Amino acid sequence: MAYQSRTRKRVNALRRAPDGSAFQTCGSCGVSIAIALADMHECESKRDVKKPKVEFQIEVEQRFQNEPRSEFRFFMESFVKNCDAKSYIEIDRKGFETWKNMSSEERLPYVVQAKLVNNAYYEKLLKESEDQMSSCVDEEVNSAEVGKIDKNDRFYNDDSYDSDSYGSDSYFY
Repeated sequence: MAYQSRTRKRVNALRRAPDGSAFQTCGSCGVSIAIALADMHECESKRDVKKPKVEFQIEVEQRFQNEPRSEFRFFMESFVKNCDAKSYIEIDRKGFETWKNMSSEERLPYVVQAKLVNNAYYEKLLKESEDQMSSCVDEEVNSAEVGKIDKNDRFYNDDSYDSDSYGSDSYFY
């Protein structure tokens, strides 16, 4: 079995700067650029695009404060403020143990607080969905009649299809 001679792949050498490094400084802006990317370089003076300043601030509504949370979450928020433990793991362990050992009467203030926040959140969602639906209803008023008009502007009834009018089962003896 004879070995075939291997053909060597031709590899182009990396482009180098006159001093032999792979980087050179740009003549106009003075930035060090990789030589392989030198043809794609744009100096900052050419690249600067002035953006108009925004005169008004966009107000971001902080919805996370009113998002639904569990009773346990409200308890832990108050527990962390009063706890003297130093690590988060200890605080979580102590908080969970105290929550487990609390009676339903002791949990009642947290349950009420959670229900109030949850109800407010769901009312807000309902209002948003009603507003959204009212804006969409105007656009879709005639959508039920869209497919029921033929070219001569006459209405036809979709329920007019009757299996007996197109033939009967008498063909299949």
